[in-house]
Amino acid sequence: MGTRAWAALALLWVVSGPQFALAADWSVVPAIQAKTEFNSNLNYSFNQPVSDFIFTLAPGAEFNYTTEISQLQGKLGLTGLHYLSNGQIDHLDQNYQINGQYKISPRWGLSLKSSYIVDSTLQEELAASGLFMNRTARESIMVGPGITCNLTERLAATVNYNFNKVNYDDPRFRNYSTQQVGLQLNYPLKNEKTVLMANVLARETRYPGSDRVRTLGIYGGGLHKFSEKWEANLVGGINISAIDFQTQVLDTSQFPFFITVRQARLKKTEVNPYFDISTTRRWTNLNATVGYRRDESPSAYASLSEMNRIYGTVNYHFTEKLSGNLNADYYISSQISEQNNQRNDYFSISPGLNYQVTEKLSLSPAYRFGLRDDLTNHRSATVQAVWLMLTYSYPIHYQR
Repeated sequence: MGTRAWAALALLWVVSGPQFALAADWSVVPAIQAKTEFNSNLNYSFNQPVSDFIFTLAPGAEFNYTTEISQLQGKLGLTGLHYLSNGQIDHLDQNYQINGQYKISPRWGLSLKSSYIVDSTLQEELAASGLFMNRTARESIMVGPGITCNLTERLAATVNYNFNKVNYDDPRFRNYSTQQVGLQLNYPLKNEKTVLMANVLARETRYPGSDRVRTLGIYGGGLHKFSEKWEANLVGGINISAIDFQTQVLDTSQFPFFITVRQARLKKTEVNPYFDISTTRRWTNLNATVGYRRDESPSAYASLSEMNRIYGTVNYHFTEKLSGNLNADYYISSQISEQNNQRNDYFSISPGLNYQVTEKLSLSPAYRFGLRDDLTNHRSATVQAVWLMLTYSYPIHYQR
């Protein structure tokens, strides 16, 4: 119900009021995807991997509404997954997103980000923490309002708040909720090619019971455009995290007569670097992006996850109808917790093609190879997946 309320609020905020008198541009792109996939290791298991054919049907729509003072963008999607030999894990995934902007005056503006995502394909947890879980549902609800003020002709300040709640169907994983407040400053230089940025945030993550992590992040950097076809982003800083967890310790006060196990609080502070570096280069038929990100995030294992990610994407247009892409990712994640000292790395590479059969129908074959290493217990697992996807979309556009 909370997501529905935010969606209604965003719609009312953007489409009501004085902007009705302004020119408006809106578009809706309903689409449906049908996909057949073979996966050699559904859960990236180290022992006794389970393979299966997966049939997916995914109806959805993306929309955009723009006036001179407001913008509303969103996505509505359902994904039904059927496993040929493991029907007990069939699932209906959901993905709803609404983002809005509204300019109150030349100096002041409001923004809103919100999403409701139910995912059973392992990808949401992997992207959030660099860790793997099994193919059970991960439900996340996120709401993030913000307000921006142009302090001077160049300097803009944004205060934002973010609430995120994650629930897991599998009782082996622990639900958590996160609240975050931040201040971001943007300052474009006079060369009109460089934007300096500074960001300070405070975040608290709570698990059931009294376990919690409090983080202060201090970052700075900038975005620079070398040319119209080449740009780079560099942000660095530190995360200072205070961890407060319930744990078990051995009580040897009665040794050698008794050794007992008692509950105790684990309290410690971690200081770790933060980096977000990326560059994008575009040519006539080719564009490429490479980047590196180091950050901290909560995870399903009731611990703080330190994640390093190196990634790259290449897209190439062979003809007007045929294009190809290559995606590569490398994750290294470590857990900061007395209950869990896992260290993992994961590498994947995925080439694919897209052929525009007609203006509205496309055909996309692709392949993915993945390698997962458990660096704590010295074991590894591989996965190979190949799929064929058909997409039919029907864009609708209107101006007034």
